[in-house]
Amino acid sequence: MSKQNLVLPFLLFIFLLAVSTYPENAYPQDKKPDYLKSGITNLKEENYEEAIADLKKAREEDPNSSVAAYFLGIAYKKVQDYKEAKHHLNDAITLKPAVKEGVVELADTFYQLGELEDALKTLEIAEREDISPAQTVFLKGLVLLKTRKNLEAIEAFKKAKSLDEKLSRSADYQIGIANLQEGKLSEAREVFKEVVVRDPNADIAQFANQYINAIAKRLKEERPFRVTLGIQYMYDDNVLLKPSDSAAAGDITGEGDSVGVATLRAEYVPKLTGPWGMKLQYSLYYNIHEDLKTHDIQSHTAALIPSYNFKDSSISLLTSYNYTLVDDFKYVHSVTVLPQYSFVINQNQFAQAFVRYQFKDFLKKAINSDENRDSNDYAVGGSWFYLFAENKGFLNLRYEFNKENTDGKNWEYHGNKFSAGFLYPVMEKLKLNIGLEAYLQKYEETHTAFDKKRKDETYTFNTMLSYSIYEDIDIQAQYSHIKSNSNITVYDYDRNIVSIGIEARF
Repeated sequence: MSKQNLVLPFLLFIFLLAVSTYPENAYPQDKKPDYLKSGITNLKEENYEEAIADLKKAREEDPNSSVAAYFLGIAYKKVQDYKEAKHHLNDAITLKPAVKEGVVELADTFYQLGELEDALKTLEIAEREDISPAQTVFLKGLVLLKTRKNLEAIEAFKKAKSLDEKLSRSADYQIGIANLQEGKLSEAREVFKEVVVRDPNADIAQFANQYINAIAKRLKEERPFRVTLGIQYMYDDNVLLKPSDSAAAGDITGEGDSVGVATLRAEYVPKLTGPWGMKLQYSLYYNIHEDLKTHDIQSHTAALIPSYNFKDSSISLLTSYNYTLVDDFKYVHSVTVLPQYSFVINQNQFAQAFVRYQFKDFLKKAINSDENRDSNDYAVGGSWFYLFAENKGFLNLRYEFNKENTDGKNWEYHGNKFSAGFLYPVMEKLKLNIGLEAYLQKYEETHTAFDKKRKDETYTFNTMLSYSIYEDIDIQAQYSHIKSNSNITVYDYDRNIVSIGIEARF
């Protein structure tokens, strides 16, 4: 047989031998899928839904695989399904062998869910086992920041910077926020400036710039000395409170008049550390009538308002003294004490409750003892605020009950006052303010001159448009209507007041 004829049978023998010994699972069509491997690949390629599907199958095939649990937890974190992520990451650190990287990831998941106590406990494990020290202490700072433990958070962020320089920018940014929450505005501004200088084009620098601008505005608002000046021209069509009933009005004429009004409010608010607050205030109201000079008013008020702030509430105690002159003659002085409790209901609502005591001493002698208006006035009330339009607008409802005990029997009464206020930012510089009030008064004694118990119902409507022509200067136009209904006609009147003015804040 020739050499060529021997080669072909030999090659055929080798092929048949190879085929007979080749394992079954080597054929691609029979190969078992590796869901763990494909899931990790999809996770790296940011195909998160596909990764979740693969890794769920990997867990079904091997429920005791801590690695499959870990990567499935990470995949759920990527799609922000933190509840599912928590379950699988918890498995990743409890199954054997535990995936130690899962400890910090689980702590972060607790943080995202707002389960801060669990986050801190998990971070204690990471610290104890020295798992990703820089990342661990940085995350601890975030948790502390969210629990308002600002000083501890600052120390954590500083430590994170020292452990990993790459975290410096993010850590400084968070230190700025911690200082901001602590009320250290100047320190926060300097830290944010450092963040911007380090990399002006980074996204985090843009956020830092926004904080810098907000802090500058807030520092201006919280400056210790503040002064507000106002000047108005006003027309009052019933300065004399001429009765609506013509018989009661008699020969009263010339009740309307033009009025010039000047107002001043000065405040000193010292910067106190901790929960305490303090405000000293002086205000002046001064008007001059064109014709009815006997009704010119000059009123001075000085007030001291200490306060104490809790997490979501505060208490304050206003104590004020007022001294008023009419036609340049001493008219009345009074002392007011008003404790108030304010509390937050939710992000857009807060409420206030107060009691008030006021002593009034009229300096002009009454025509008789029954007309003596010296009094002790007691009041209790509350108000509710709903904020909207990024807290630039609000709706306010208020109720007050007061009881005024006067020395003269003709002026002693109890009253119920209902009021509502609405502030709406029409445009960036234009604001609309609307107010409604109903004051229902019942007098305790029979009036000595009219032989009946007096009952008054006073309704007030006012509206004001305010336009900002400069950052701290507003033009204001205002209209008020007052309707007083009384069962004694001399106290029954209508009154309309229009005004235009300018207000400046320094």
